[in-house]
Amino acid sequence: MSWHPDIPLQLTDAAGALWQVRRAWPEKSAGEYSVEVVPRPAPASPGFETPPDAPAAKRGRAAAGVRAGHVRHGMFSLVPLADPRLPSLAAAAAGGEVVVHRAHKRAVVHAGDRYIKVLRPGYGLRVAESHASAADVLAGGFFDTPRLLASWSDVVVFSSIPGRSYLELGQDHTTVTEAGYAAMWGAWSRAWVTAARAAPGRALRTTAVALPEHPAGAEVDTLRRWTGHWLTHSDGIPEASQARAALLAQRDHAVGLLVSSRPDPPAWAHGDLHDKQLLSSGGPGAPGLVDFDGSCIAEPALDLANLDVHLELRRLQHRLTVRRYRIAHGHILAVAEQLRVSPERFAAYAAATRVRLACLYAFRPPWGPDAGDYLVRVRTLSESYYVM
Repeated sequence: MSWHPDIPLQLTDAAGALWQVRRAWPEKSAGEYSVEVVPRPAPASPGFETPPDAPAAKRGRAAAGVRAGHVRHGMFSLVPLADPRLPSLAAAAAGGEVVVHRAHKRAVVHAGDRYIKVLRPGYGLRVAESHASAADVLAGGFFDTPRLLASWSDVVVFSSIPGRSYLELGQDHTTVTEAGYAAMWGAWSRAWVTAARAAPGRALRTTAVALPEHPAGAEVDTLRRWTGHWLTHSDGIPEASQARAALLAQRDHAVGLLVSSRPDPPAWAHGDLHDKQLLSSGGPGAPGLVDFDGSCIAEPALDLANLDVHLELRRLQHRLTVRRYRIAHGHILAVAEQLRVSPERFAAYAAATRVRLACLYAFRPPWGPDAGDYLVRVRTLSESYYVM
């Protein structure tokens, strides 16, 4: 499948300055995207060796600080730091470095030992409550989590925690040995199982607020929304017809798996667990866990399958070796077994996650050209999901 959304690696603004696209999201109309960019292109070939979401140290100092923008039918425009729908962003950015900015939706500013999350007015309370609920569930030192320092209607301030993400550590073959990589996944698996077993039902009874439920039907809705984005942007394009047919088939296959088997008992879920949300300092301390905006009540397979499929994607992107993928994959499957996650539910959520990520990464250079191949390989991969 050769067609993919045409989002270039580099864009030129009205003043002639070059920007490298770091991430992109589809907007409602075909040919329109929101982008997150960094100033000046990365050196050398974009390729797999230096992806646009690599750590700043690998991209170079010129890439520090991000901006939001729009691409509409090939025309690029920057969004000002005074984002009209994020009224607190300009003031927050004056005291730190903007590390995330999705136009009109959210931004994150790194300011010394704090992270400032800027949201649309009214959303700050929900994020603060979600974090407090996660702190209740994870109380006991299983994970090192940020402290909630302050919150307002549109701003939430968190402490930073030490460590590097599991994504970055997985690509580090200089300071992270295979044994060290296995040890950090062992630490995660012990912490995840202990936290799940230490507080059965706690998330359903004693958290600070009532968390939203995310049953299988909600996952179906999420899957349909992301496939809808891809179908909207490929509508009427002859070269995309084969990919559209494959996408619809895989979407229907995943939906069928989600609705055809009995759900596992629900519990607290992170809601967006992947290797960027996990941190390790390489020592004996608890692993770090961040970003609880999506905390919910869901089947345990929601988190475990999401984490596992993200790692599968890193392997296909050549950002994780086969050996390291197998190490992490083995720990995740062991956790699923210990928590009595049924294989049918794990496979169902994994199938849905694969299709969703294929759609999401289709809009993200430089991965877009490979997202179609990822989609084609879904069924083959799903057949061997429990094979080490």
